[in-house]
Amino acid sequence: MHVIDYKHGLGILVSAEDNPQMKCYALGALELFDDIYDIDTVSMTIYQPRRQNISTCEVSKDDLYQWADEVLKLTADLAFAGDGNFLCGEWCGFCKAKHECRARAEANLLLAQHDFKLPPLLEDSEIEVILSRVDELVAWAGDIKEYALQQAISGKEWTGWKLVEGRSNRRYTSEDAVSKAVKAAGFDPYEKKLLGITAMQNLLGKARFEELLAAYIEKPQGKPTLVPESDKRPAMNTAKNDFMEEYDNE
Repeated sequence: MHVIDYKHGLGILVSAEDNPQMKCYALGALELFDDIYDIDTVSMTIYQPRRQNISTCEVSKDDLYQWADEVLKLTADLAFAGDGNFLCGEWCGFCKAKHECRARAEANLLLAQHDFKLPPLLEDSEIEVILSRVDELVAWAGDIKEYALQQAISGKEWTGWKLVEGRSNRRYTSEDAVSKAVKAAGFDPYEKKLLGITAMQNLLGKARFEELLAAYIEKPQGKPTLVPESDKRPAMNTAKNDFMEEYDNE
């Protein structure tokens, strides 16, 4: 049996490997079809097209039922009883209580143990711990700021803070009226600008675009980004690696 989860989201890359959500979906499918078909193994696939991600994990039916008995049932019993410990992570971003959750706040504030010293004063192991948590910390801080803003707009007053009008840019009240006024004054109100690559491809069609413009298209190297090892993109060559490769080739 093959269970596929289509995820349209772009923000978080999701793996099917040992994924509890996928296992729950698979158990639900077994509940429906196990008595009808001779099922031995279950393949679980996450299809995430906007991240170009197809992740598949295969597990035997017996192992899945064992996980349900030994892990899922016990965890569910704790949750229904109101017991157990909170486990914070990137999934907190989907929780309705993310702004006010004390467990999430405490988990993120654990980074304060490093006293936010300048990076050169931290041990490598400390920086690695911070790197693994910093995205969650930033997301949590953003959630708190957005929650506080919305509460202030609704009338709540925060001690030491006030609601002010942010910056804004001037804009035309009527572009048509502006165009007519400028033309009447003897000026051209419009600028001519080359279409961007996507708009040009839509204009010409993909085949014609490649035929006419392939020689004039380049894709510059992207800005270096630090990501977990699990990321599918190949590692960049650093200046140190380039030097070592040249040294080895001598």
